[in-house]
Amino acid sequence: IVITRPEISVPAITPYATSGTGPVVAGTLFPFLFVTIACGALSGFHALISSGTTPKMIEKERQTRFIGYGGMLMESFVAIMALVAALSIDRGIYFAMNSSGAATGGTIEGAVTFVNGLGLTGVNLTQEALSTMASNVGEESIVSRTGGAPTLAVGIAQIMQGVFGGSGMMAFWYHFAIMFEALFILTAVDAGTRVARFMLQDSIGNFVPRFRDTSWRAGAWICTAVMVAGWGAILIMGVTDPLGGINTLFPLFGIANQLLAAIALAVCMAICAKKGLFRFLWIPALPLAFAAVVTITASFLKIFSPVPAIGYWAQHTAFKNALAAGEESFGTATSVAAMEAVVRNTFIQGTLSIIFVVLSIIVIATAILATIRAYRHGGGKENEDTPVPSRIFAPAGLIPSPAEKELEAQWSALEPGRRPARTGH
Repeated sequence: IVITRPEISVPAITPYATSGTGPVVAGTLFPFLFVTIACGALSGFHALISSGTTPKMIEKERQTRFIGYGGMLMESFVAIMALVAALSIDRGIYFAMNSSGAATGGTIEGAVTFVNGLGLTGVNLTQEALSTMASNVGEESIVSRTGGAPTLAVGIAQIMQGVFGGSGMMAFWYHFAIMFEALFILTAVDAGTRVARFMLQDSIGNFVPRFRDTSWRAGAWICTAVMVAGWGAILIMGVTDPLGGINTLFPLFGIANQLLAAIALAVCMAICAKKGLFRFLWIPALPLAFAAVVTITASFLKIFSPVPAIGYWAQHTAFKNALAAGEESFGTATSVAAMEAVVRNTFIQGTLSIIFVVLSIIVIATAILATIRAYRHGGGKENEDTPVPSRIFAPAGLIPSPAEKELEAQWSALEPGRRPARTGH
C-alpha cells in the first residue's frame, strides 16, 4: 500500500452516514460503523478463542503479552489494509459488487442502471468498466458479489499489480487473495466450531454429567454434529435469503462479536477487582463502557427499529403482512417462497439478537456487581489454580535480551538427561 499509494476519491463522510439509507449497509454511522468493522482493535471472538489456543503456542506466561497484544496489532493492520483496499476501488464498481442481486438484477446492464440511479457525485459507471474489471481478475462477472471477500480481493489485486506484474497479473493476485481469505476463515471457523462443541458439552453436562467428559467419543460426535449442522443452517439461510444473506447476517455477526468483546472485558474487570488491582481498573472499564454502549445500542436498533431495512422485526412484520394480504411479491422478494424465506430468516435473526443482548447484559451486570463487591471488601476470593513455576527456560519475547541469551546458552549446554522433559503439546 505504501509503495503503490492507491488513490482514494471517496468522500470522508457520505450522505448515507446520517440518512442510513445506503444500498450496502442500512443504518447511520453511529452505531453501525463499530459493528460493521467487526475485527480490528477489538474482537470478542479473538479474546475468547485465544484462551484455548494461546497456551499451546507459548513456553512461559510472559510470552502471552507478545502473542495477545501483538496479535491484535496485526489484526488492526489487516483491518486498515482491508479498508484501504475497499476505498481504492472505483465507487461505481464497489456499489455494483456489493449491492444485492435483487437490486442489480445480477446483470451488468442492471448494475449500471442501479448504481448510476443512486445520484452519487462523481460516479458514472459504464458496462465496459465492469466487464474489463471482471476480465482482469479472471471472473465472468463481478456484479453483486456481496460478502466482502471479492471486494477485498479486487482491491488487493489492484494494489499488488502496481508493484508486481501489472494488469496482466491481476487475476493471479485476485485468486491469491481469495485463497488467503478462504484459509483465514477456515481456521477461524474450525477453532470456533471446536470451542462451541466444548461449550455445548459443558452445558449439557449440567443435566447429563457424562457429556462433561471431553474424551467420551459419543458425546463429542453428537455435539460436533449439532454445531456443524448449525453452520450448515446458517449457510443455507445466507445463500437463499432474497435480501442478500450477507446484508442481513453480517450485522448479527458484528454485533455478536462485539458483545463477546464486552463480555471478555467485563470478566477482565472483575478479575482485576478480585485481585485488588483497583488502580488498573480503568484499563478494562473504559473500553467496556464504549463497547457495551455502542453494541447494545446497535442491538436495540436491530430489534426495535420501525424501519424494515434496519429492524429485523420490522422487516419480519412487513413481509408477514404482505403474505397475509395475498401479495405474490414484495420489495426485493419476487415470489411467495422468497417472501416466506424472509419471514423465516428475520424471525431467526431477530430472536438470536434478543438472546445475545440479554445474555450479554446479564454477564456485564454480574461482572459490575462483582467489581463493586470486591471494591468494598478491598479484593475478593480468587478461584484460580496455584501458580506452578516453570522448569524450562524461554525468552519473554520474540528477540531475547542479552541476559536471556546468556541464560539460553547455559540452558543449551546442559546434557539432554538433565533437562526437564517437555510434555503435552
